[in-house]
Amino acid sequence: MAATTINSQEQQSSDLVKVGFSDLKQGESSFWNYESKLFSSSAHQGSREYMEDRTLCLCDQANKFSIFSVFDGHGGDFVSDFLEKNFTDRLRHRLLNTDMTKSDALKDAVTNEIHQFDKDMEKVNPDQTKEAGSTLTSVLVYNNKLYVIQIGDSKAVACDSVGNHIVLTKEHKPSNPQEKNRIIKAGGHIENIGVDRVEGVLAVSRAVGDCQFKGNDVVSVHPDIVEIDLTKDSYNYIIIGSDGLFDVVPAKEAIEFANAYIKEHGIDGMPKLANALCQEALNRKSQDNVSVIVVKLML
Repeated sequence: MAATTINSQEQQSSDLVKVGFSDLKQGESSFWNYESKLFSSSAHQGSREYMEDRTLCLCDQANKFSIFSVFDGHGGDFVSDFLEKNFTDRLRHRLLNTDMTKSDALKDAVTNEIHQFDKDMEKVNPDQTKEAGSTLTSVLVYNNKLYVIQIGDSKAVACDSVGNHIVLTKEHKPSNPQEKNRIIKAGGHIENIGVDRVEGVLAVSRAVGDCQFKGNDVVSVHPDIVEIDLTKDSYNYIIIGSDGLFDVVPAKEAIEFANAYIKEHGIDGMPKLANALCQEALNRKSQDNVSVIVVKLML
């Protein structure tokens, strides 16, 4: 497995650690890796011509919250790259001006920021955002709670205290009955071209960007936000990944693989777990970009 390789631009201080995909250099076997005791990330272009996935991990120790995000781009990397470079900083700024102890206020702040971000991004580059888009799967850790923010079909899955897998996200696909009804009510249509696609084009029903489909919210940027109380639901760790991982390593198998890896290598081996999962996806012939973040919680 590749060692951690980081550009000098990576932002780290005693109170703030921020590591994005663009901070990493491609290392051994063409992986982009970051390893630490609290979280790790790994990415690989796979067999695709371009790398459209992006990731961003932020730990704000002074304000006692962290944000871990996977952005799986499509139609080019403009939107996923714009998300990596701008979204977490904007969300952090908004949260610092919000009473985060109130869950409803926090969730409203996240939702409002996402909607505003999508509008602002379109103004920056209307041509690129017309056809390019991205998923957004973020896990916000604050005050013994998780807030799982979901747009699209990337995924977050947790390992509970007894080793079982808990899927924390719902996939936003046009094949989902609720999403299908929403799309049709908005005046859109779905065609099956290999898979169900919005307007015969888009395989996700919610996305950042894809502004050509945003009329009447046929494709929506509205996030699902799931709140989890860690004092009631004890989780050992979380895996966040693009569909390049989970299409070939389903959630249950990903947790089984991770548990076996931890059993073999011990807790000290956890910094390399994201890379091990990324490698496993490639071993299973993933045809997509693969991005993985592993966040240690209770182990």
